Amino acid sequence: MWAHARPAILTFLGLFVAACAPAKPAESPAGASPTVAVAAIEPSGEPIGPDVASPGDQFELLIGGKVYSVADGKPFEVQIGGERIEATIRSKQVLHYEGNGVSFRYPKEMTLEEERSTGVSSITVEAADSTFLMIQIYTVDVDPATLRQSLVDGIEKEMRSRGGQFHPGSGSTVHRRLRGENAEGTRLEFTLAKESMQTEIYVLRKNKLIISVLIQRSDDDAIMAERRFKVITDSLR
Repeated sequence: MWAHARPAILTFLGLFVAACAPAKPAESPAGASPTVAVAAIEPSGEPIGPDVASPGDQFELLIGGKVYSVADGKPFEVQIGGERIEATIRSKQVLHYEGNGVSFRYPKEMTLEEERSTGVSSITVEAADSTFLMIQIYTVDVDPATLRQSLVDGIEKEMRSRGGQFHPGSGSTVHRRLRGENAEGTRLEFTLAKESMQTEIYVLRKNKLIISVLIQRSDDDAIMAERRFKVITDSLR
């Protein structure tokens, strides 16, 4: 189950971060505090349903001195200049993160947490299922190729220690669009607690920063997880 895989990832990465910490504190790559804000999305194209007013209406809209009680996603009519116009208020489904030298968008249903250690900042974004993505920003001087191999070896060792069985072909090269570029990473494929999982590890350089991106999900959640990952990886800067 994902409940077994997530602690394994976090345990290893926690130890790895501690090992990477420099003797002296490094300055934060971004002077301003990180912010999370709502980002606009394209219209969904879903058909408009019937006009309803119910106790579930969440908003009051004031137009021309008249108050309209409206619900998220439900159409309503307003009268402007003698003309009746149909309108709909929808909650934005994508949030925006900016901080620690990176920015990206992520689906609203996912939870974002961040943790700062000396030399390394970690940002995790995960859903209630197995969809899990972690971005780590290193201000210490590390070689990207060496770091990537260390992460691959360490995660594989941690999963094996918890009973994970790696599939034939695990450790193959994989590519994703990250920071507007075609990035090369390593894919690990394994079974843990009878659940088939995939983990991808990428390491990129951004000016003086080194950024690692770890992506993990179960095969059962593949379709939804990949949609969520694409929102994040396509927008990562």
